[in-house]
Amino acid sequence: MTKKQLIVKVSSLEDSLGKFKNVWERAEKGKKFDAPVEILSFENASTLMKMLSPKRLELLKMLHALGAISIRHLAKELHRDYSNVHQDVKALNQIGIVLKKDSKYYVPWQTIVTEISLCAKGSSRHDHHSHNSTAA
Repeated sequence: MTKKQLIVKVSSLEDSLGKFKNVWERAEKGKKFDAPVEILSFENASTLMKMLSPKRLELLKMLHALGAISIRHLAKELHRDYSNVHQDVKALNQIGIVLKKDSKYYVPWQTIVTEISLCAKGSSRHDHHSHNSTAA
């Protein structure tokens, strides 16, 4: 079964725990969920972008296209050094973006949606600044 979408976002620990508590309470009351929601939260945008660097995004696309393969085979397909690909795959596997079965790795997601809020927590107001340049 191929999972369709993973949501990757920046969320504080407090927000993540609050959402978990809400889901837990709904489940305890026997409320049904439409479909499982796969969400991976990072504490800040810098960490998210480090984890999903351009090289790692390229790796994810290739791994998704090839299906379950070994790290060595993936490194050859990417024309990258084995040790760097190994490090990337292990890091992505550790956070659950890349999965492992029978010594082979794969990406179950068809889409990874990234959500980064530009507003400060609790602020729903967006200030728009105009940029005026005047020639002297």
